Amino acid sequence: QRISLDLWEDGKRTLNPLAGWSWSDIIAYADAKGVPVNEGHNFAYRAQAPIEATKRHLPNLPWEKVPLGKPFWQCTEKELKGDPPAPITYVFKSFGDIHTTVPVEPHESE
Repeated sequence: QRISLDLWEDGKRTLNPLAGWSWSDIIAYADAKGVPVNEGHNFAYRAQAPIEATKRHLPNLPWEKVPLGKPFWQCTEKELKGDPPAPITYVFKSFGDIHTTVPVEPHESE
């Protein structure tokens, strides 16, 4: 995980236009401008107990994949966690440098 990202990376000759944006900035812009997002954002993974991040890529995990019908950040906590609420809920995050390869809790990154 990167701690910071420069707007311009000279060694890679790479421009990172969203380098100064927070997760909140990114999703607000995506929502306001109707930016298409990865459908993986439209699911929650509900579990009864935490699953180690290093194991969340494995098949047949003890969670339920739930279609939300919209990106997870547009959901209420009740929509994310279900009723009765699941003790642990994971989601995928992926925008620019804010990217997870396994589901994470909505408030965390990988």
